[in-house]
Amino acid sequence: MQKNPYLGRESTTQYVRRRSARSPEFAAAHAEEFDRLTVANEIRRVRERRKLSQEQLAARVGTSQPHIARLETGRATPRLDVLHRIATALNFRLDVRFVTNSR
Repeated sequence: MQKNPYLGRESTTQYVRRRSARSPEFAAAHAEEFDRLTVANEIRRVRERRKLSQEQLAARVGTSQPHIARLETGRATPRLDVLHRIATALNFRLDVRFVTNSR
């Protein structure tokens, strides 16, 4: 394993686990960011699967291409109505669920 100047020989996963064990605040922030990036990646994955550009998806959703770009990188958190419009534009049904926290 290559040495990381910020983490030493510790992997990112090991670092996150160690910090999360010591700090509930860190664990909560990490979980929230992980969920946001999961949604962002899913939007991009589905858009690319449908062979649409960000501009094409934006036109179907009724928003701007930069807004789609921010959603896909996780720099913006989509509202539920926007997620619904994205799902509809991509010919999907939005399924929002609460699942048991297994972390």
